[in-house]
Amino acid sequence: MKFTAVVVIAPDHLEDRVIEHAQRAGATGVTILPGKGIGGESKRTFFGLTFEGSQSVLLMVVGSHLSTSILKELHTILVNDGNSRGLAFSIPIEHLTGIDLRQVAKFEEHMRHEDT
Repeated sequence: MKFTAVVVIAPDHLEDRVIEHAQRAGATGVTILPGKGIGGESKRTFFGLTFEGSQSVLLMVVGSHLSTSILKELHTILVNDGNSRGLAFSIPIEHLTGIDLRQVAKFEEHMRHEDT
């Protein structure tokens, strides 16, 4: 089985929705890392203090056959009226070790349900 890493960078307030939508499309596990970033626009200030919104970086290792459907599902919450509220992309994984075999079984089960 081939695997792909799906990486999502989104505002903290969208974290639960990102996970819910990704799981709906077949993702099983997620690693969440805190982050902060600066976009193309200048930083906002509030009473002279710089405000940087908190972000979450979500990493999911999924069966390659699921990556496109997960990205399509995430598009529905990350893009709103042409405005981006986050970023999601996939990276093929060439070598992998340590994955829980129960997760592989869930991927395979999801494939069987897609075929029917």
